[in-house]
Amino acid sequence: MRELVFGVLLAPLLVLAAVPPRRGQASEEAVFEAVLREQIEEYLDGSARRAGTVICLAVNQGTGPQSARPQLMKRFASDRAVRPAAACDPRPEGAIEGMTRMPAVVLTAGPIDWVAEDEAWVSATYFRSARSSASRRYRVVRQSGGWVSLGPILLDGPAS
Repeated sequence: MRELVFGVLLAPLLVLAAVPPRRGQASEEAVFEAVLREQIEEYLDGSARRAGTVICLAVNQGTGPQSARPQLMKRFASDRAVRPAAACDPRPEGAIEGMTRMPAVVLTAGPIDWVAEDEAWVSATYFRSARSSASRRYRVVRQSGGWVSLGPILLDGPAS
């Protein structure tokens, strides 16, 4: 009888343990932020800042790139060169900020591929012009201080 009661009480807990916890919007935003911060450091160096280049942020949650929402933009409020993607015009000859016509780089993070509860692979693209753009995947992990991008994922395999 005791075993039956114990089994009845334990069964729901086992089912709950098998279902991965839902990732909240805050986790997604932190993962996007980690990738975008790394991209900003790469594409907005000192010479780009002196030239007045701006960075325009977009997020792809699986349905296509969308201009970064205000909640995400608040995370970049201290950097005056960062704008939402809607403020920029990605022209084939070169992206520009719509209002000032200053040069721009459009960065898009996502979609996120959750590898584990504390690890995500995130696609990221940059667009300067039709001739200068690329897409990569980044490894982002949760550490004690929050989510951190460890850089691009380099997959290697045998030569054919």
